Amino acid sequence: MQHLVVELVLQSSNTPCERFARVGQREHNSSVTDSTSPDPPATLQVAEEKFRAFLALQGYPKAVCWVEPSDLIVDAKRHYWIRPLRDTIRAEQQYAKGLYRNLGVQLRAICATNAEMFASVFVPEDDLDRQYHLMGRVLKLACSVEMPLASTVQNPLRWLMLRLRNRKGNVLSFFE
Repeated sequence: MQHLVVELVLQSSNTPCERFARVGQREHNSSVTDSTSPDPPATLQVAEEKFRAFLALQGYPKAVCWVEPSDLIVDAKRHYWIRPLRDTIRAEQQYAKGLYRNLGVQLRAICATNAEMFASVFVPEDDLDRQYHLMGRVLKLACSVEMPLASTVQNPLRWLMLRLRNRKGNVLSFFE
């Protein structure tokens, strides 16, 4: 089912006219949960399968690469640069920390290329932080309605140059 968004635009004669834009329907993350499995799941691998199903419902790539703040640069033009290390150990450790704290875990899509989604694992620091981020003690799946496109950087020298050029940029807000 498609939703229509109506935007009123004033013409030079100050009479409104309508422009229509088609916006695809987005699924809520509750559509990928079931009541028979524990929530949050016991392992990141099981949670990642739910996350991939959620991403597929949103029309995004199902391939996921886990990133941390040190793997992401946002330049002055709001372009995302990713250093994909393809190491799931840090994400698994963060997920396990979330299970131990019993404050909930969020799998959050940050940006994407045409073939891959870059995401992070967020765990609240304490109960107040959990409430601030509107999290229950469950698995929360999140992605933007409009996903920013990213470019990957494989060359360490190019990565260093990007970091130096954009060192004032703050990407921590994506991970908090």
